[in-house]
Amino acid sequence: MVNAPFQVDSRLVQANERTLLAWIRTGIALMTFGFVLARIGIWLGALPVTSAEPEARGPGAAWMGATFCALGVIGNAMALWRYARARNRIQRGEAFPSNDPFPLLFGVVLTILGTLLAGYLLPRLL
Repeated sequence: MVNAPFQVDSRLVQANERTLLAWIRTGIALMTFGFVLARIGIWLGALPVTSAEPEARGPGAAWMGATFCALGVIGNAMALWRYARARNRIQRGEAFPSNDPFPLLFGVVLTILGTLLAGYLLPRLL
């Protein structure tokens, strides 16, 4: 009896590609947001300085912008790595690990950075 070759389910391949594209869009959005955030420092510099906060001018927006850009690059790199790893598993017919920490860690880091960003920008805008 001859074993039939393993048939790859095209739905799995397409779902893997859609996931890659979603992560790439997220990475591009983060890089774009980082660029805008870095440029907002110029806008913040044009706001009048209150006597209570003379040190409001600083490189904070530029650093936060650079951080968000870096996260976008990291997200895209991880998306490519995860896509290739999943594609290989699909082609071999292997199961996927259910304990991949990347999406959760990425979400936690973005939540923390978003909170820091709000804490930085709100006092300067109010």
